[in-house]
Amino acid sequence: MRTLVFIPAWNEEASISEVIADVRKAMPRVDILVVDDGSADATTRTARENGVLVATLPFNQGLGAALQTGYLHALREGYDFCAHLDADGQHPAPEVARLLAEVEADRADLVIGSRYTDPAAEVGVDDYQPTFSRRIGTSVFRFFLTLATRQRFTDTTSGMRAANRRVMSLFSRHYSPDFAEIESLQLAVREGLRVEEVPVRMLERAGGSSFLTPLRSAFFIFKGVVVLLVGQFRPRRVEAER
Repeated sequence: MRTLVFIPAWNEEASISEVIADVRKAMPRVDILVVDDGSADATTRTARENGVLVATLPFNQGLGAALQTGYLHALREGYDFCAHLDADGQHPAPEVARLLAEVEADRADLVIGSRYTDPAAEVGVDDYQPTFSRRIGTSVFRFFLTLATRQRFTDTTSGMRAANRRVMSLFSRHYSPDFAEIESLQLAVREGLRVEEVPVRMLERAGGSSFLTPLRSAFFIFKGVVVLLVGQFRPRRVEAER
């Protein structure tokens, strides 16, 4: 069984080496792909110096395009499973390995790492603490996505995921460029894929800064809700290949 872990990255030269090292330590048998989404810094060079394959997009196209590039590569190169995590150091690789284990055991087609499914878990000093605007956005998306899919979701914007070839096939053909995390969950459920959440630990960013300001967050929430509403009226796609 072959597994690919791909890492979408945009201006993450400060953290990409540490993320690659973490993946190698936790999952020594997987192949690693960094998808550089048109970075203006040394992300591509740094990743290549760490000995991993790099797909460099010619200009910044957004997270959706970077993720779809990873799914396309995994599908075309014949991987059985794939997973992705953020390049900013927020996603511990051992947690990603737990998601892959669920998919490899055929308990789900797509597994999401959720920060919010285990309220009893202790919060560490370095653990991720969402901002007020992000908590509002998460609550709004959680409500509308759960309503749209009739399946409970807690962490709709999580970038830590694992998938099998059914998901690769679907997402390599249909993937939102703007609201990748949210719309992909809606699409997967509508297409009959088994989507599950697993509680995970996430950390604060290891480097760089988030592009989401309070104003951008409000606009992102508004557009995300519109995307979910429109998605409800779209015809279902052809069933994803097994």
